[in-house]
Amino acid sequence: MLFHLAIMVVASWFGFFWMQWLYLYLLERLFAWIAHQLEVTRQKRVREEMERLGLDFRFVKEQEDKDKEDKEEQELSLNGRKPFRRNYLDFRGGDGGDINDLLSPPIKNRFNCRMEQCCDVLSAGLSLVLEDEVTPRFVAAPAPAGEWNLLTRNLRQRKRYLNWQLRIAWLIGWIIRYVLMLPMRTIACWGCLLMISVVTAVLGQLPEWSFKRKLVELVLRQCFRITASCLPMIQRFHNVQNRPTMGICVCNHTSPLDVLVLMCDAHYSLTGQKHDGILGVLQRALSRVSPHMWFDRQELGDREALGLVLRLHGTNKDRPPILLFPEGTCINNTAVMQFKKGSFAVSDIVYPVAIRYDRRFGEAFWDSTRYSMLRYMLMVVSSWCICCDVWYMPALRRRVDETPVDFSNRVKAAIAAQANIEDLPWDGNLKRQAPVRDWQ
Repeated sequence: MLFHLAIMVVASWFGFFWMQWLYLYLLERLFAWIAHQLEVTRQKRVREEMERLGLDFRFVKEQEDKDKEDKEEQELSLNGRKPFRRNYLDFRGGDGGDINDLLSPPIKNRFNCRMEQCCDVLSAGLSLVLEDEVTPRFVAAPAPAGEWNLLTRNLRQRKRYLNWQLRIAWLIGWIIRYVLMLPMRTIACWGCLLMISVVTAVLGQLPEWSFKRKLVELVLRQCFRITASCLPMIQRFHNVQNRPTMGICVCNHTSPLDVLVLMCDAHYSLTGQKHDGILGVLQRALSRVSPHMWFDRQELGDREALGLVLRLHGTNKDRPPILLFPEGTCINNTAVMQFKKGSFAVSDIVYPVAIRYDRRFGEAFWDSTRYSMLRYMLMVVSSWCICCDVWYMPALRRRVDETPVDFSNRVKAAIAAQANIEDLPWDGNLKRQAPVRDWQ
């Protein structure tokens, strides 16, 4: 009887993972069809605009292919900066330009043409002056040009680019996400939060036996996996032979979901800012069964005590590894920003972990300055899913002549290279504080 039950559990577990990958495959096919429909609509509008301007569409098509190649080279040379786009009037002189600029409203007369040309040039110049590489990391990254995942809540911004097939697809997707998925996922997530609270309360009453740690790790790992499947969250773990078992583990930070992702595969002692609300309930529940460290970022005494606790904890082989996010704030997963040196001064060995989210299926970044935790979770459960890749990297050891700052920069560069995102030297606390005038 137990043998048959074990077979059923294993079969259902593999069936669940098979359904996850089938779900991702269907979404990818849907997004590919949407990209094709957007391209068809765009070509139709360009052709209509060419007829108004009296230009040859074949010439524009050749120019478009050439511009795509030039744009890729410019993006590589400018480290991801958006290249300058010329106005569509440049096509008359054969000087080139961006075909997307032809999607402007219909032109009425020559005077409006000249005025629009001036406005476009002024707008491009002001955008270059105001553009920087820091503040865009504190908001959700825009979707790539020519792609759409149907997560737009209203169609006003995309009204000019959608045909009737895309409008119907958006409406069906909206009904599926908000009428079917949102209620079920919300109820499931509240149930998982209750389950974790009850389980930790029960495990916290057990005496400190030798097998308690392994029991806590096993039970909490399954609880977090069930919670991740209710969002749903799909993770891909790479290089699991480098998974940390002790010491200090450092990772780039995008949202509180980073903890859920990593706790599905291993057990960690967590450190972080004290929170109220849903996060506060979860923090208090986890503290009943594991040695977690919560502190107030504004209290200097808490930070000094945390350094001492980290040093003692990191050298204890009987305790789980400590999970740290040295950036100190959430970044939108397009870059890794400055690491705080305190995490690298307490230990000469760290275990880097890199996380990269696939924004096609849902936005994982939490803009804490704009959305509350409850609002953010509603946005997560109303998305298609949260898909991410996790890379465990070999342990990095501090060199003899290396300062904690240099060590943190080397680890940060390794994480950015592994996740294929940018490595920036700026402090993430610029999201909360205005820069000093001398820095501007």
